[in-house]
Amino acid sequence: MVPTTDYSFWMTLPLSLSAAEKNVRDALQKEGFGIISEIDIQAKLKEKLGVDHPPHKILGACNPKLAYEALKENPDVALALPCNVVLREDDGEMHVSAMKPSVALEPFKGLKVHETACKAEEALERVFDDLCHFLPHHSHAHA
Repeated sequence: MVPTTDYSFWMTLPLSLSAAEKNVRDALQKEGFGIISEIDIQAKLKEKLGVDHPPHKILGACNPKLAYEALKENPDVALALPCNVVLREDDGEMHVSAMKPSVALEPFKGLKVHETACKAEEALERVFDDLCHFLPHHSHAHA
């Protein structure tokens, strides 16, 4: 069972950011998601503010087929695209989280939009399930 909050999937992986990112990208690809944007928060904060911030990255993941289905019914869905998957190091641990599509798309009208959100959410849950094999046995992510 993938740990969740009211609005996200999340887990803590015993990996570096680069290793976690590679495995997250691979797991997303298996579910038909491509990375269409990325923001290196650590690098941007250093560049813009001169501050040292732990490794922190946003990957904008998109399943084109699902996105297109939702956009055909309600073009405003673009406001909630892509799905952000966040990798963040804290105290030597790598936290990976993603907003639940059902939460991101909840404000938008359209039956197809909500069906698509459910499909995307199931796919993202499988992505996080796939990442579970990096966890120590019988242990799940913790807060």
